[in-house]
Amino acid sequence: MSDHGVTDMRILLMMAVLPAAFLMAYVWQMDPVDKEPLPLLAKLFLFGMLSTLPAILIETAGSDALLGGGMPQDFHSLLLMNFGIVAVTEECSKYVFLRLASWHDRNFDYVFDGIVYAVFCGLGFAVAENISYVFSFGPGAAVVRAFTAIPGHCVFAVFMGSFYGRTKLAQVQQRHIPRLWNGLLSLAVPIFCHGVYDTLAGIEGADAVFFVFLLALVLIASATTKHVSRRAERISIWY
Repeated sequence: MSDHGVTDMRILLMMAVLPAAFLMAYVWQMDPVDKEPLPLLAKLFLFGMLSTLPAILIETAGSDALLGGGMPQDFHSLLLMNFGIVAVTEECSKYVFLRLASWHDRNFDYVFDGIVYAVFCGLGFAVAENISYVFSFGPGAAVVRAFTAIPGHCVFAVFMGSFYGRTKLAQVQQRHIPRLWNGLLSLAVPIFCHGVYDTLAGIEGADAVFFVFLLALVLIASATTKHVSRRAERISIWY
């Protein structure tokens, strides 16, 4: 490969990674007490990237089973694909890898940590997905996804992480109903938002509605992050 080709690949890789890196750094620096250790964050990011593998396999199998492997042809099949297959599969896959990487970690001692962990895991997923798109479709895809898919995955992760942190808090406090309720919401809210996001993105002529919806999600996620950061709720003391 020529030097020019290597340079082009490096530029594409930077375009695929930098938007997510900026968002991860932004959320990490909002941690109000103890900043999470970099080895743990690297593990979460890697686990997020790995979570794309089962998601791809399950989505492919689900698409083949429900839609014959083709594209949605009507609104009903669009909803089925985006909610029943893509949103459920991707958010559940992220959640499983998030939990594997962080649930029993001794650093998980504040509710806000749940947001940090989910964002690093979710954006690991987004980066792996983004690299595939950018190297397939070029810099134009990188620019579009920097303002759509990357913030989208970050927003879904903030919602997942806020409830994930409260699930941990409720478990430590032995409050079983709040634990179950927050555990359910840590999946249900990002799945719903992801499904609506993908559905609006797939409807021709709905660009304005799509961007208004995404902007609303970003504003709510930003307010949620600031609120949880300010409260700085302690989960437990590890011995």
